[in-house]
Amino acid sequence: MKNTKNNTPSFEQAMQWLLRLQENPSQEQLQQWQQWLQSDPDNGRIFKQCLVLDAKLTHLPPETVSSLLSLLPTKKTSLPQWSKRIAIAASVVVAFIGTSFYMQPSAEVYTTSVGETGSYTLADGSEITLDSDTRLAVYYNDSQRRIELHKGQAIFDVAKQVHRPFLVVVDEITVTVLGTRFNVNRVEDDAIIAVERGKVSVYDPTLGNTLLQAQQGYYSYDDRAVELAATQFAMWQHGQIRFSHTPLNLAIDQLNRYQAKKLQLEQQQLSWLTISGTFQLNDITNTAQLLPKILPVEVVEKHNHWLIQPRK
Repeated sequence: MKNTKNNTPSFEQAMQWLLRLQENPSQEQLQQWQQWLQSDPDNGRIFKQCLVLDAKLTHLPPETVSSLLSLLPTKKTSLPQWSKRIAIAASVVVAFIGTSFYMQPSAEVYTTSVGETGSYTLADGSEITLDSDTRLAVYYNDSQRRIELHKGQAIFDVAKQVHRPFLVVVDEITVTVLGTRFNVNRVEDDAIIAVERGKVSVYDPTLGNTLLQAQQGYYSYDDRAVELAATQFAMWQHGQIRFSHTPLNLAIDQLNRYQAKKLQLEQQQLSWLTISGTFQLNDITNTAQLLPKILPVEVVEKHNHWLIQPRK
């Protein structure tokens, strides 16, 4: 996902949608608007910046802004120079959707601390199991079930509801499912997805939609779909983690979820190293000692962290 293309956004299309949504849009039009947003990440960025600008100009309630932004891509981008007409149109749209289709109830937030896991049953009967140091928010309405994974990873065992899809969102990546069991691992602004049973559709701006079936996975940081052995699903439940050509910084990000004493890179260029293999989550000392044997690095134990340096 790191190579998301930088297409020039279509301000004309954005304005057309802003104006169209004023006139009591139908469910079909709203779905078409969502498809337009997903067709190019820049489309969502235009709308997102409109909402931010509108909030500043009209003091839109924070909860309304939060609900709207939750439906749009979250990549940071510079604020375009927009015309007064766009700002006015955005105000009208926000006034409409703030009181109808998009007004969501307050999120249910689930968290775990370092070294803690947790299992919960949601309102629809779906079950979620959170790994260490994980945070997610649950938004349910009549048309969809939406989970925003802010950090960490979780297993989702989804109750089937044909007319109300279940979505798991990691930044610009969306996993859509009707009923299945799968794992989503957030690593910085990327996602690692593994399916145990059923099927899921993964939307990544780099590749569009990818269908994953049982025993398949997807790594968004290098746009890679893989076949998985049954024993590789949610290995964290058995105290293990497996890396497959994983950039070192992303591997460290995952390992650090389980330890108070963190691994730390001395130089950013070490991130380009990749790591493969299976590691124990409860033995960071062994992992620190193993890294110099498989990578051109040295690991120095400090008072409150392990410092990874280039090998001299």
